[in-house]
Amino acid sequence: MKFRLHPVLIPVFLFLMITGGFSLYALIFLSLLLHELGHLVAARITGMRVRSCTIMPYGGELVIPGRLLAPKKDRILVAMGGPIATALLLLIALSFSFPGDVMFVRIQVILLIINLLPILPLDGGQAMAAILETKGREHNTRSSVLVFSIIFLIIAILLLTTRLPTTTPYMLLTIFLLVQNIATFRFRKYEQAYLDVKLKRLTI
Repeated sequence: MKFRLHPVLIPVFLFLMITGGFSLYALIFLSLLLHELGHLVAARITGMRVRSCTIMPYGGELVIPGRLLAPKKDRILVAMGGPIATALLLLIALSFSFPGDVMFVRIQVILLIINLLPILPLDGGQAMAAILETKGREHNTRSSVLVFSIIFLIIAILLLTTRLPTTTPYMLLTIFLLVQNIATFRFRKYEQAYLDVKLKRLTI
């Protein structure tokens, strides 16, 4: 399995290190790693093979060949593996006192809230897409969730604009997610064609 950082994270972490926020950088990075570990454990439990793991500003993205062909319950478990890990970290942080515990708790709360939003490619969106899909209409359901995600993110950007500059980090993250969703929506037909070929091979 390949492991990498998304290029967007590099300038963020460099900025934190230069401005003396190394401890914050360390806590965020540790939180993201443990969040992704939750996904990896869930993938291992369900028997899904993870090709790569990319740490993103909001958590991470796993590349799992044929993921959308896996059983619904398995996809929901893998999607919720990260939030479950973050929730466990939050409970531990609230139960013990340690240097930086207040900031650590705050990071877990923010990470948990963001990832449970019902938009793609966040964990909440992945789980919602799997829950709402019906047999034979998986592609239509995912397209609908993508449209919902795009509309949600556009509204969020407009709302965040009214509170700038205090909302700058969230604004950048929202724009990043919007670009991802638009790109995924544009290439959804190619994704469906790939899945159709995979499904045909499995049934032969």
